[in-house]
Amino acid sequence: MIPTTWLSVVLFVLFVAPGLLFDLLADKRRATGPQSPFREASRVVLASLAFTSVGIAVVSLVRVIHASWMPDPRQMLGGTREYLIEHLGALLWAGALELAVALGCAWGFHQVLVVRHGAPLRQVSAWKAVFRDDVPVPTVGVAPAPIADVAVTILVRVKLLNGTVFTGQVAHYTADLELPVREIVLGPPLFSKTGSNPLTALSTDWSRLILAGSSIESIAVQYQLPQP
Repeated sequence: MIPTTWLSVVLFVLFVAPGLLFDLLADKRRATGPQSPFREASRVVLASLAFTSVGIAVVSLVRVIHASWMPDPRQMLGGTREYLIEHLGALLWAGALELAVALGCAWGFHQVLVVRHGAPLRQVSAWKAVFRDDVPVPTVGVAPAPIADVAVTILVRVKLLNGTVFTGQVAHYTADLELPVREIVLGPPLFSKTGSNPLTALSTDWSRLILAGSSIESIAVQYQLPQP
C-alpha cells in the first residue's frame, strides 16, 4: 500500500520504516532465496511493531519526566485542529524522538545478531563468483607484484540442455538476475559442436554469441594469464 496523504506518510515513516530498515539490514546478514510477499510483509510488520513499541515507551517516559516536552496523547488523538497547530513543535519532537529510537533499536539489534552469528552474508551468484571474484591476479617476477592494466582472458565451454556445446571468450554476462533472464555473451575464438562431432570454428563474420541462462546445463571455465 502506497501512502497518499500527509498523515499516512507520517504514520508510514513512524511505524513501518523501522521494520523496513531491519529487513534491509537482515538481507546482508543472511543468504535466503525468494520469499512470498506475505512472509516479507509479516516480517516487516512484526519488526516495526517491536521497535516502534520501544520508541513509544521512550517517548512516554520522557513525558512522565517532563510533561511539557511531549504532547498530551488524549488531546492529540481526540482534540481539535487548533491543539495540533499550537503544539506542532512538541508533536514534531515526539515523532522525531520515537523514530530515532526505533531506527536505533533496529540497527543495534542487527549489530548484535552480526556479532552472535558471524560476518554478514551476501547472495552472490556462481557466475559473479567465477567470472569476477575468483579471477586470478596476474603477477610478474619472484614477488607477487600485480601487473597493471592487464586483463585475464576468461574462456568457457558452455553445454546447453539440448547437448550443443559452445566455446569462446566471455565478453559480457548478467550475474545476479534470475536464471530465466540471465545471459552470457561469448566472443572469439568461437567454436561449436553437436553430438559426437568435433569442435568446429564459427565463421569470423560472427563477433558475439548470446546464450540464455535458462538454456545452459553447465559451464567450464579456464583463466588464461597474460604472458610475462
